[in-house]
Amino acid sequence: NKITDRYRKKKTENLEDFVYEDEDGSFSIKDILLMDDSAGPEVKMFQDEIWNKLFEVLDELPEKQRLVYVENELNDKTLQEIADEQGENIKTIISRKNYAMKYLRIRMSELYRDLEN
Repeated sequence: NKITDRYRKKKTENLEDFVYEDEDGSFSIKDILLMDDSAGPEVKMFQDEIWNKLFEVLDELPEKQRLVYVENELNDKTLQEIADEQGENIKTIISRKNYAMKYLRIRMSELYRDLEN
């Protein structure tokens, strides 16, 4: 039971957990993605690299998983709204989102590690 509990409590890596440090301080990857163009060319380079990789990985997902992820994360629709639009059960939509998130974490982890160094 202790092994099972430890496995369940295992923390997955999130976008917010990754930090970029420069002479001005440290920024989370999420902060960098949301900065405007006035932040400088280095930040713009990181933004472009992260967005390009994200869209590349999104293209690898099955269409239904990609649609749920994009609608929820990028278009700010709730999972219930997506379920209603697609005529699907909410649990099906949640499952698709979870599969998409797991795949994205795995595929994006290499980029996160590169950005940390």
